[in-house]
Amino acid sequence: MVDTTLIRAHMPVVDCRGRPVGTVDDLDAGRIKLTRSGSADGQHHYIPLADISSIDDDKVTSQLSLEEIEALFRGGEQREHTEG
Repeated sequence: MVDTTLIRAHMPVVDCRGRPVGTVDDLDAGRIKLTRSGSADGQHHYIPLADISSIDDDKVTSQLSLEEIEALFRGGEQREHTEG
């Protein structure tokens, strides 16, 4: 289990291969909320804390691949729709 108290806003999030996924906006109910500005569709997306493999001084690393993370986003479970 990783120490989630080390996660800070604006930290980059990368996949298991080091590829960029997004930027931390906040923590929300056991998930990392990513910023909308880093999202192709302009929506918040979420990554479960259970899928985080490590937290370094400068980044959060997921144990999932970018493709697996994008599948989570497309599944809609990890998204928060915002109006206008």
